[in-house]
Amino acid sequence: MEAKMMMPANYCVMSEEEMTYTEGGATAVQAFCAWFVPFYGWYKGITAVRDYRQKNPKTWTKTGMDALDAHMAKSTANAIYDIGCSICVVSSCLSGVGLIINALVVYAT
Repeated sequence: MEAKMMMPANYCVMSEEEMTYTEGGATAVQAFCAWFVPFYGWYKGITAVRDYRQKNPKTWTKTGMDALDAHMAKSTANAIYDIGCSICVVSSCLSGVGLIINALVVYAT
């Protein structure tokens, strides 16, 4: 028996850069907003932490930075977006009230 892989007639090979659009990634507008619209950067950053915690309940504190690094490595726009969101979340944690609010959002189910 011969094993053959048959591709559909409309099959198209994509480059590494095109995969960013199919796998998800930040746009230039999102990266801009993460830096210059503080509430947007905070909201997107803290909900990303919450979503990652919910998907990885036992290992989120150990693997979270690796996941962030992998997302940033996908594209320059992702890196700028993730750095902006991270700055907003960390700066909101500097006040006691912000730290409590962030903890409530992250641990909300």
